[in-house]
Amino acid sequence: MRAMTMITTMKSVLFPSALVGVLTLLAGCVSQAPEPINPRNLAQSAVADTHLGWKPAPANQLSYSLATSTGIARMEMRELPVDLQAVTIELPGMRNIEGIQWRGASGDHAMLFDGAEGMDGVTVERQHRGYLLQVRGTALESIRSGGHLTVIDYYRN
Repeated sequence: MRAMTMITTMKSVLFPSALVGVLTLLAGCVSQAPEPINPRNLAQSAVADTHLGWKPAPANQLSYSLATSTGIARMEMRELPVDLQAVTIELPGMRNIEGIQWRGASGDHAMLFDGAEGMDGVTVERQHRGYLLQVRGTALESIRSGGHLTVIDYYRN
């Protein structure tokens, strides 16, 4: 009789404890937010002489600086987050951009800027030393899946 009382007591203590443990585990799974993507990991240099620098920007934007010594800069971009609204790239040292091309990971390609004008959502602004490229809207959607961005300066070596 004593053994049966002991088993009943253990059940009444262990079962609620186990239930609380399972519920805590499940609550932790539900409330745990996905880890944010580090913007520094979304792009890298695709050729040896292209130097890529990351600059802080608002949460819904990316900001990079892309420099090269040959006048042809190429960066590889991974898939961009859905909530991202703009990509800004400083192009220091570029003197006269001949073109900005995009080749997607799936093989699609587009001319983002042809030296005179950009596609819808692309602006290229001359700065004191170089250019500032901004990609938003429709153009951003076309590069969101990842790929390679190539910037060609007319005065390349």
